Amino acid sequence: MQRSTFITLLGLVAYLCLALNTSLMAPFFPIKAYEKGLTRFEIGLVSAAYSIATLITSIFLTTFLRPRDMYFMYFSGPLISAVCIICFGFLQYSPDGILFCVIGFTCMFLCGVGGATHFCATLAVLCNVKKEWEQRMGSLLEAAFGMGMVLGPPLGSLAYRIGGYTLPFVSAGIFQIFVIATIRCLMTMKPIKVDQKPANVLFYLRYMTRPFILLIVISILLSSSMFGVIDTIMSPYLNHHFAISEDNIGYIFLAFGTTYSIAGGFFGILVDKGHGGRVFFACALCLPLSILLLYFCSTINELNHIIFFVVCLGLIGINVAGAFIPGYLLVEKFVMEYGIRDSDKAKLFTALVITMIYGFGGIFGPVVVGGIAFGILGFEKTLLLQFLALCFGFLCIIPMVFQKGILKTLQIDHCEKVVN
Repeated sequence: MQRSTFITLLGLVAYLCLALNTSLMAPFFPIKAYEKGLTRFEIGLVSAAYSIATLITSIFLTTFLRPRDMYFMYFSGPLISAVCIICFGFLQYSPDGILFCVIGFTCMFLCGVGGATHFCATLAVLCNVKKEWEQRMGSLLEAAFGMGMVLGPPLGSLAYRIGGYTLPFVSAGIFQIFVIATIRCLMTMKPIKVDQKPANVLFYLRYMTRPFILLIVISILLSSSMFGVIDTIMSPYLNHHFAISEDNIGYIFLAFGTTYSIAGGFFGILVDKGHGGRVFFACALCLPLSILLLYFCSTINELNHIIFFVVCLGLIGINVAGAFIPGYLLVEKFVMEYGIRDSDKAKLFTALVITMIYGFGGIFGPVVVGGIAFGILGFEKTLLLQFLALCFGFLCIIPMVFQKGILKTLQIDHCEKVVN
């Protein structure tokens, strides 16, 4: 195996670890936090702390975002994230109530700072290591992220059963430190041009508010909110309605993570063949329908069985992958059409936009939907609210179909401008 291939694979494992940091706590943390006296809103706030941090950090990074900084961002981020997730594992020893909430929020917020730093640099760094995988790197990263979503809940449940609350987080943090340290020892950092000045925030906001970039941002944002929604509302519902314990709920979450990961690889192949726009359109249409099906399963007695919930989670995982993975290509396409010509700059900007979208979606999902709406409306009406939000996200991409022709073959040859 070539050295560059091995380093790239390790880089994908490091990216996988970032998904583990948030997904492994989904089966048991909401229940544990409720026992500690937290309200639904406070549980959603702690769950959203990671995404709040990714949003704020990605905006802050625009003040010094340039190609020469990407190695520092790439290696420092996972170390920060790993240390904080280990600290989060000792949260069970904190007092109940508001102090538990504050300490948990702080740990996850700092973990998100490290995660965002790594998110923004990963695409550019790995493309620099393995140039021939440049076109498919976005889909590989999302497949790795999906694998983290697959492994997180069952591994979290297993470790929780073996060693209690602390073991899942400490194990994940130590493994992440080992992976990133190995990459640092093996990677030869190629020279990067240093004569480029960082752009200010207004520069990036000017591009993000361009009509078609803004529409794609809104659509992907609402799709990415599903991560937070699933984490915050499914675990309490399954525990209460089907009497599934917190150390077994993680296996139910396998349906979402497994289909997300498998579909991510399959959609990556379709994106490489120029079908990214078609994949994005189809999954943006089917995602709200999957939520509607989940609503019917919770309200119709004949469908109110755990098997149907597993099927629905699997369908949601497929459609979230298809609505998210082509986003890299679509954002990069519009960014280049609006004038960012430098390859490294375009990739860093694309990663920045995707990270900001993930941050916004991560706040909207667990706080607004899982924290506020779930506490007021209940499970079924919350699903209807999410259904309406996703329908709006689908409507946002309609102008791109007719004016930008995203259903046609969509390819980007490095950073040359694409004209449909």
